[in-house]
Amino acid sequence: MGKRVTRVKSVGVPVLVAVVLVGTLGVVHGIYSDRWGPSGQLQQSLTALDGGVPTTFGDWVSEENESDPEMMARAGIKGWVSRRYTNVRTRETVSFLVVCGRGGPLSVHTPDVCYAGAGFAQLTDAKQKDVVEAQEGGRTHTFRVARFGKPGGVAQSQLEIYWGWSRDGRVWTAPDSPRMALARFPALYKMYIVREFIPSSKTAAADPCQEFLRRALPELRTKLTHVEG
Repeated sequence: MGKRVTRVKSVGVPVLVAVVLVGTLGVVHGIYSDRWGPSGQLQQSLTALDGGVPTTFGDWVSEENESDPEMMARAGIKGWVSRRYTNVRTRETVSFLVVCGRGGPLSVHTPDVCYAGAGFAQLTDAKQKDVVEAQEGGRTHTFRVARFGKPGGVAQSQLEIYWGWSRDGRVWTAPDSPRMALARFPALYKMYIVREFIPSSKTAAADPCQEFLRRALPELRTKLTHVEG
């Protein structure tokens, strides 16, 4: 099985927007720029990410999404996996992006801050939501969730976005002040799950992002947990 850390060009509205979320950062000084090379913990995290994200999670099968390596580098991102997963049973589709880098750059520029700059209006408050792993006795993780849309038109599609952070791949969190809580860590993962949909009575109760996470999180924990802490 080849490497899954993707460094190619960008396509797709959900993925493009996810990149915008993390792409508007200034110059990071000194150690945050890794001008002397990544720390031991960061290198462990990058190694775990490289080939550590399964291409299937139960009924969810994937195809690679493309990303802009220059934009990722400007955001302080050292490694990433970008895919589109489709549930072969329900036909629901979500875009998946997990990135890795130092806590400073990755703790800022959340969707609720950056989407306005991408031409989207925030339609709901960014609320915390617990996600319990599907397996028996599964762990509970916390993500932020919000919906976004572009003003005007009829039957406009919307984006529902889950995002959260993990310092070691074990548990994902979404603190009120991620910069204060996470910037000090030498290695950090950041995840986005995005679905695009047209609102209707049928989609109001559906939550494919959560269903995907419930299935994917247990396997991600076993693959990404390589950092002591």
